[in-house]
Amino acid sequence: MAENASSSSSLHIAGADDELMMLDGSESGWVEARTHCDHLGSLSSDLIHIPPPGTPCNRCQHPEENWLCLCCKDVLCSRFVNKHMLEHYQQMHHNLALSYRFF
Repeated sequence: MAENASSSSSLHIAGADDELMMLDGSESGWVEARTHCDHLGSLSSDLIHIPPPGTPCNRCQHPEENWLCLCCKDVLCSRFVNKHMLEHYQQMHHNLALSYRFF
C-alpha cells in the first residue's frame, strides 16, 4: 500500500520486507517542474526563427538523429551518428539542446 509523503515529489512504498523505501524523482519517474534554471541565461535571444525539424547536420549533412543547440541554433548530429553535437558542447560549452528525433 502506498501513502503520500510530506513532499509532493516523494512516495513511500512498502517493500518486500515491509520496510518503507523512499523513491525520489530519479527512481520513481516523477518529475518536479522547476521555476528557475541557471542555464536559461544561455538561451538564444531569438528562438522564434529556428531551423525546422528535418534540418540536416550542419557539419556532415546527416539527415537523422539531429539536435538543435538552443544557445546558438546550430543543428548537429547525435552521439549515435558522428557526435557533432557532443563535440559542439565540449568546444563551446553550450549546455541546452533539443532533440529533433521525434518531430
